[in-house]
Order: sequence, then structure tokens, then C-alpha cells
Amino acid sequence: MNNFLYKQFDGLIILARKIIFSFRAVVAREPRLWILFQPYIKWDQFKKKSIGKDETERLVTADTELVIDGFQGSANSFATSHFKKNQTKSVKVTNHMHSPTQIIQAINQKIAVLLIIREPVGAVLSLTSRWSYVSVTQALESYIGFYTKLKPYKDYFIISTFNLTTQHLDKVVEAVNEKFNKNFDLVDVAKANADHANRLRDPQEEARRKAIKQKKRDELSSVKNTKLLAQAETLYKEFETCARKTVKL
Repeated sequence: MNNFLYKQFDGLIILARKIIFSFRAVVAREPRLWILFQPYIKWDQFKKKSIGKDETERLVTADTELVIDGFQGSANSFATSHFKKNQTKSVKVTNHMHSPTQIIQAINQKIAVLLIIREPVGAVLSLTSRWSYVSVTQALESYIGFYTKLKPYKDYFIISTFNLTTQHLDKVVEAVNEKFNKNFDLVDVAKANADHANRLRDPQEEARRKAIKQKKRDELSSVKNTKLLAQAETLYKEFETCARKTVKL
């Protein structure tokens, strides 16, 4: 009986998390629902502050100099971390809110924006292996909603693909400097990748995520997900074309 109740309770927790993920994805991208996104901002700020980090990075403000954002699992952390490490002076960077609304707010305030995009399979598998309660369908729908919302604004930010971000971040920063008349220091890409390769990893966690990725990859073959993936890939190609035009290798 206890085992049955535990399974029921666990199922309810997973369902709640799935609902919260989809709800967040919607309120993060719709300016008219901005008030409903505030609790997520406050929670993220609280988490940052609790570990002694700058909680103001979670909100676009008048003193924000650069926004780095993109769909989850697209190398946002790599870009933000190594950009900041390579600056000789402090730069106020707003990052990791995964919010088209915040990006639109930055554009309206004429703040520099670096938007990161990864091909949908890689992004979705990265996200769903980290948060296994998120289904592939949910992740694809969120990906499509995220970048569809930003399509009309493609001329107002620099777009960087996953490959450009991880292999040519120096050129990406050059493009940001040129477009927004900035003078940010460039990134030492070789050192960034060496640091990334040498970071401490938990072997058990790596194995767990690898196993989850395989299960999630199998979900991609369903009829519904095949259609969603086709939509996502079309979006990706549009953004990738823009990235190639603006980031000069």
C-alpha cells in the first residue's frame, strides 16, 4: 500500500513539474503575460543570491550592457561564462532567463543582445536529459514558441549557433561589437574549450543523462514529434542563415 501511495505521489509531482515547465515557457515569451513571469525571476534571483552570486543578472535593467540568452540546452552557460571571464572590466550581463519577452525588452531599450540557437535535436535532448520529467513534445513546442516569437526581431540582435558559440566565440563577440558599437574584449576560444573539457564531471550523472538521452531520442520518432521537429528545423535554418551573414569567420 505504501509503495502504491508513493508511486501515486511521485506521479503527481512529475505532472506538476510538466505543467510548470509549459506554463513558464508561455509566460516567458508573451509580453502581455509579463506579470505572471515575475515569480520565476524572483525565484532565480533568490537562488543566485543564496550562493553568493549577482542576482541582478536575471533581469534586464537600465544598466544592462549585454543580454545573452537562448533556448535551454543551447550553450548559454558556455557563452556567458567565457565571455565574462575574458573581460578586463566588469560588464553587466543579463543571462539565462530563457525569455523572449526579456529579449524584446532589451531591444526596445537599445541594449545589445546575443541570441544563441542550437539545432533542435541537440537542444531538446540536452534539456530533457537534464529535466527528464519534460517530454520531447513539450520541449519541441517550447523551442518553436521561443524562436517563433523572436523571428520578427532577427535584425535587432546577433545570432550565434551552437557551433559558432563553442568554436568561434571570439568572432561572435566581434560581431556584437560591430553591430552595437561596443568594445567588449574578445574570447580566447582555445582556452575556453580547454577549460570546458577539463571541468569536473560526475561519471554517474553523465551515464544517467546518456541513458535518458537515448530514451528521449526514441520519442522523436512519434508522428506528432516528427511534425514538430520539422517545424523546429525550419525555424533553425532561418536563424542559422542570419547567423552566417552576421558572424564573419
